[in-house]
Amino acid sequence: MLKMVHLKLQFLMLLIILESLTLAGPQKIHLSVYYESKCPDSKSFILKQLMPAFHLLHDHLRLNLIPFGKARSINYGDGGFECQHGSAECLGNMVQDCSLHQMKGQSDKKKLAYVVCEMHTEAASQGRFDCVERSNLSTEYVEKCVTSGEGTILQLESEYYTSLVKPKFVPTVTINGEFNQEIQDYAQVDLIGTLCSLLIDSQPCARYYNYIALNNLMNISPRNTH
Repeated sequence: MLKMVHLKLQFLMLLIILESLTLAGPQKIHLSVYYESKCPDSKSFILKQLMPAFHLLHDHLRLNLIPFGKARSINYGDGGFECQHGSAECLGNMVQDCSLHQMKGQSDKKKLAYVVCEMHTEAASQGRFDCVERSNLSTEYVEKCVTSGEGTILQLESEYYTSLVKPKFVPTVTINGEFNQEIQDYAQVDLIGTLCSLLIDSQPCARYYNYIALNNLMNISPRNTH
């Protein structure tokens, strides 16, 4: 009788643990990306690293995209901005900031899809609203944001948050608000692996590493097996 009660208590405790894990949901990492609209390294990182990483790990990521980089404001924005890759980049940064602000209540998936479009086409830096329209955003709002001064305020905010990180290289990433040079370096070449090293119990990461292990095993030449 006592053994049966003990087993029932163990089963009840297991249910409570499983329920708490379910309620807690998947582990989340807050990933911030500081980039520039016409930067080749930013483009490569967003298209080749961030996009596939988010596709695999979207349930485990909270994404923050800050289009500013090594730009600087002139006279607190009254004189505009100077950007690493010229005035077209300043326009691209501001259009992206205005668009991302308009998307404030939308999912990270939609925000990233918009930024991917901009980095692929460089439409915003050319004064075109192709990606704004594809994302079903108001071109009228974005245009007004850029010309009315709201875009300047948004860029000043991006400048402030970027200054806290003081990026030596663009793009720069932070994890949960913290910059780490080792994570920064590895993220540029293997963002999935970098994030998975922090998401120890993530099923997508387990599948990813199993795939790599299997792929490596199948690529071992016969002479290396002896």
